[in-house]
Amino acid sequence: MTHTILEPLSEDQWFLESQELRSFVATVREISASTVDDRTQTLARLEPYFQELLAQQEWLPEKFAQVNPESRMGGGIGQWLLYRAKDRSLSVFSLVIPPGSTTPVHDHLTWGLIGLYKGNQEETVYRRVDSGDAEGHAQLQVTEVRLLQPGDIYRLLPSDGDIHAVKTTSQSASVSIHLLGNDTGCVWRHQFIPESQSVKCFRSGYSNAPCQEEEEKEYVQVR
Repeated sequence: MTHTILEPLSEDQWFLESQELRSFVATVREISASTVDDRTQTLARLEPYFQELLAQQEWLPEKFAQVNPESRMGGGIGQWLLYRAKDRSLSVFSLVIPPGSTTPVHDHLTWGLIGLYKGNQEETVYRRVDSGDAEGHAQLQVTEVRLLQPGDIYRLLPSDGDIHAVKTTSQSASVSIHLLGNDTGCVWRHQFIPESQSVKCFRSGYSNAPCQEEEEKEYVQVR
C-alpha cells in the first residue's frame, strides 16, 4: 500500500482543553524525541505516564465518550480526536465502542499505546502470515485474545501486535485512549477480512475533525 503523505498543519491542534492532557503530551514529545531510534524504549518510558492519565477520571468530557452512528468504522464507533501535532507525527484520540460492537480487523502502521479508560473489552490480536505479494489478499493467524479492564494498556510496535479487533463486552460503551505516532484517522491503513482472507485500504477519519486530504484523488494499491 502506498502510504498517504500528510501535509503539515499550520499549528498543533487541541480539541480538548485539559491540563492533564497538555502535560501528558509535553512528556510524550520529550520522551519520543529522545528515543527516536528505539521505540521499544519510547513505549516503556511512556507507559507509567499513560497509566497516570488513565487513572484520572475527570479530564475527558462526556462529549468525547459518545458513540457515533455515522462512524466510518461502522457499529456506531466514535473516534474523537483530542490532539494532533502540527507535523502529523503524533495524535491522541478516544475510541468509543457501543456494547456488543466490534471494530473491523485493522492495523495502525505506527508505534503507540492504547489504554482502556472505561468499560470492558475483548481484544483479538492477529499476525499476518502471507507474503503480502498478492493484491487484496491477506492471511491472518490469531496470536492472542485478551480480556481488558479499565487501566489495562497494550503496546503497538509494528509489526508486533499491530493488527487487532476490539469488542466491547460491558453493558455500557467502552472508551479507550489512543496515543499513536501518526495522524491515525487520516492515514490510509489496512482493514482485514479474515473470513475471506482479503484486505482493503481504509481511512477511519475522526468523528469531530476533518482530514484535509479527504478530497485528494489518490491511487492506493493494497498489498
